[in-house]
Amino acid sequence: MTHRVWRRLFFGRQWFAALLIVVVAPAFAAPSADWSYRVRPKDTIWDLAGHYMKPGIPWQKLQDYNKVTDPLNLPPGMTLHIPVAWLRLEPAKAKVVAVIGKASATLPDAAQPVPITQGMTFGYGTRLVTEDDASLTLEFADGSRILVQSNSELAFDRLTAYGNTGMVDTRVRLQRGRLNSDVIPLSGSAARFSVSTPGTISSVRGTHFRVVADSQAGAARTEVTSGKVDVGNDKKHVLVKTGSGVATADGASPGQPQSLLAAPAVQCPKDPVNQSPYDFQWQALAGAQHYRVQLAPNAKFEALLLDRVVDDTKLTLPELSDGTYAVRVRGIGAGDLEGLDATCPTVTINGQPQPPLIVSPQPDTKVRDTRPSFRWTESEQAASYTWQLSSDPAFQQLLSEQAQITGSDVRAPHALPLGRYYWRVASRDKTGKVGPYTHALPFDLVAEPPSPTPGEPKRSHGDLVLSWPEGVPGQKYHVQLARDPAFAKPEVDATVDKPELDLKKLSSGKWYVRVQTIEPDGYAGPWSSVQKTRISCVACRWAAAGGGAALLWLVL
Repeated sequence: MTHRVWRRLFFGRQWFAALLIVVVAPAFAAPSADWSYRVRPKDTIWDLAGHYMKPGIPWQKLQDYNKVTDPLNLPPGMTLHIPVAWLRLEPAKAKVVAVIGKASATLPDAAQPVPITQGMTFGYGTRLVTEDDASLTLEFADGSRILVQSNSELAFDRLTAYGNTGMVDTRVRLQRGRLNSDVIPLSGSAARFSVSTPGTISSVRGTHFRVVADSQAGAARTEVTSGKVDVGNDKKHVLVKTGSGVATADGASPGQPQSLLAAPAVQCPKDPVNQSPYDFQWQALAGAQHYRVQLAPNAKFEALLLDRVVDDTKLTLPELSDGTYAVRVRGIGAGDLEGLDATCPTVTINGQPQPPLIVSPQPDTKVRDTRPSFRWTESEQAASYTWQLSSDPAFQQLLSEQAQITGSDVRAPHALPLGRYYWRVASRDKTGKVGPYTHALPFDLVAEPPSPTPGEPKRSHGDLVLSWPEGVPGQKYHVQLARDPAFAKPEVDATVDKPELDLKKLSSGKWYVRVQTIEPDGYAGPWSSVQKTRISCVACRWAAAGGGAALLWLVL
């Protein structure tokens, strides 16, 4: 087909389409907003119309709208304007990129919710719910993300993509709970990202912000850490800028934006942490009434391993597997507005396998055998143990060391002179990795005492005394002993105010032990590593007769 014939057919089709435009033109009244496209080499107006515009809208409309005189030759670099109302609309999806804990999704027209797992996608009309200690991150069609935190309920009111333009219209509704948003800068006049609560709508075009829907207080809060957010309802709109936040009471108009608290100064650990639990600390922040601390598997904070609000300037992190984590903390000021984050992006934990529990000698006790014996429990994580004895607490003056002990006790290889000594033990797992040592455990080797005066009373103990390092003031301790390591039926289940538990009439045999710290606010931390010990019949009879008790020092 010659070029001349092709042009005749082309313009013939154009004339025929013009007749159709007369009929359908009222349905395509020009909107006020356009989407702009910069023409590239080899682009044609009909290809662009088919690629971006709704089916049924003829490409000649695009030609007329842009006053293109030669549709066969679009100059590269030319800006082509397409009314937003003409753009192709397609349903978009939100993808779960990370999830920790129990969360569920109720799909449109579905009666029962389904558990949420990583990689699932959801569309318009879906409702998500996170339970205690659960969190998840959603990624939308334009790459924007939100972190949905525990005890939250989120619904998708609109998930739409404008064809291949890259513009999306994302509208989510936070019924209760809290979320963090990381919105990609929006391009195009129709692009939109908004989070609504029962009382407000927060709309952005690219920013980092947090939204809270407090269902109990009937209030909403928006905190902007970068960018700008329009917060409003049917009564008033306010523009909230970087470093500011606004609170809105139920049924009221948004208040005036308030400055957020600055990020607190945090002591990020430089070296790998080899003790568990570990106290993460920061400096007190003027104006802070509380602090929020969050722990995540990495600095993206896509899902949270821990999310706590505390009054103190430190938080004891739970026992963690070896690896790299991220921690961030922020102050909570007046009106419960939360401030800017201080982040430790790389916190390396190297604390596994955990050391066993110490049986004897206990710290700062007196020992009279010049060849003392050292005993500990059998850790479930350990295949063998490394033991050291020293004359100084830094263990620079080693007196003895044994690196492959398969049992749970060792005796000093030779007689020791009277004096002060220090000992410690570490676990070695099946791969040969040696975990952290216990703290330096001091004891004094002293001479045998003179015979007691007849009739002098003796201090009575139970069959087993458990003790562990004292935590912060106000903490309580939950202790369990069971015959099986799963603790299906604990035979001892006690909560004590002091870091010690004196057990009487404990039967002989194998026992498993674990301890849990209860914070002053009632929060129950994770259980310690499971430890194992034995009580012999001889020891039971001896203890029942008034002898000394077996002592355990729990290195938590």
